[in-house]
Amino acid sequence: MSFTQFNISDPIKQAIDIMGFTEPTEIQTKTIPVLNSWQGDFVGQAQTGTGKTAAFLIPLLEQIDFEATHIQALILAPTRELARQIHREVEKLAAYLPLNSTTIYGGVPYDKQLSALSKGRPQIVVGTPGRIIDLLKQKKIELSNCQQLIIDEADEMLNMGFIEDVQLIIDSLQSTKRMWMFSATMPEPIIKLIENKFSKPKVVTGSERMMGGSKIKQYYCVLRKRHFPDALQRFIDVTPDFYGMIFCETRLETKELSERLLLQGISVVALHGELNQTQRDAAMKRFSQKRSSILICTDVAARGIDVSNLTHVINMGLPRQSESYIHRIGRTGRAGLDGQAISFMTPGEIGRKKHIESLTNHKMTAFALPHPTEIKKAKIKNELKKMDGLKVAIVDRDHAFNIDDSFEHFAHYMQDLSKEQMMKLLFSYHFNTQIRRIDESNIEVVKNSSNKKSSGNRNGRRRSRGSFSSGRQQRRHS
Repeated sequence: MSFTQFNISDPIKQAIDIMGFTEPTEIQTKTIPVLNSWQGDFVGQAQTGTGKTAAFLIPLLEQIDFEATHIQALILAPTRELARQIHREVEKLAAYLPLNSTTIYGGVPYDKQLSALSKGRPQIVVGTPGRIIDLLKQKKIELSNCQQLIIDEADEMLNMGFIEDVQLIIDSLQSTKRMWMFSATMPEPIIKLIENKFSKPKVVTGSERMMGGSKIKQYYCVLRKRHFPDALQRFIDVTPDFYGMIFCETRLETKELSERLLLQGISVVALHGELNQTQRDAAMKRFSQKRSSILICTDVAARGIDVSNLTHVINMGLPRQSESYIHRIGRTGRAGLDGQAISFMTPGEIGRKKHIESLTNHKMTAFALPHPTEIKKAKIKNELKKMDGLKVAIVDRDHAFNIDDSFEHFAHYMQDLSKEQMMKLLFSYHFNTQIRRIDESNIEVVKNSSNKKSSGNRNGRRRSRGSFSSGRQQRRHS
């Protein structure tokens, strides 16, 4: 199966080839033929990361009149990050088309956006509801000839309180407009919006929307909440290839966890409400370029973020809304890769876990935290691995080292020690603090079946049947 099966024009096919798309995803296979021919309203239920953006952009680009200089299509996104992401996809797919497009979102000055609207004469505008309504009230954006409205991540619009804004925008457009909506879940207010504002829409549902067909392995561990940070650090310590997102419930928890990990020498970035847009962009750039391997955030701060190749998503407690769990873990296990979703939860969250399992049609597997002995070995191995190149260099070509007369002071200090004593001294000097921290961590893991406590301290305990080997799972590239 390939994109050649669809009725797609050559410029778009060329862009698809350049983008490296080979086979359409399930939602693309189901959606593109419908939107290429259907002239009415449409609703697609698809999880983030399934390729739904291209699923609606490809048919949209086929229907744009490139000679017209008015706005023909408005795409609404819940966050500026998602709006920018969609617009980047527009630019890529329209690379060989004479298309004008722009983004309109809040948090930045109006000047450039107003200039793009007046001078750029875009045929497609991607925007957030708040800024679009601001411009409508100021009569700075002309939508009287807009024939197409696309609402992306409708359930996120609901969660962020934008549904009323979306309804206002719908009512401001001409009655003959077509509307396409995409949503990962269908809560009651979204269903009512469809019933009240859409006209007999065609509906397409992706079978992977509830994670059942995905490559995400889901694990959980029941702990006292005060032990969540120690448990997280144990896991990170034995997972050298960790590249993922960690979700906290509040902004304060996000800040405290990031500060704790930074003090331990772990490279992290955090997103929270105190950051301005420039700081937020800098943090995301650092994470997307993998200069930091961990992004810590809340659900609100993470909305619209789309980063590829995440190995893990970790929940520091289950989200209050079960649908948020789907959005969180859907950020890993994409594009044919394996992913792991790990949830630390309190005994009081067991009921919520069962509801999520019912919603996703997927059972979470209990796992045991790495034993302190395993953590120590992993940390030492990781540190020594950093020295591999130096070790080879000093054995094969001693002169390559930048050693001058100051080395004599070091040699003089060590001269009365044997080789074994010297190794013990250097080991203790380098690793004592880390080993002490590991030994002093005493985590109580709550057994789900009997709700009894079992000690996870340095005296050790048996690994549960559902345990897994952190960081050793092979990830297959498509």
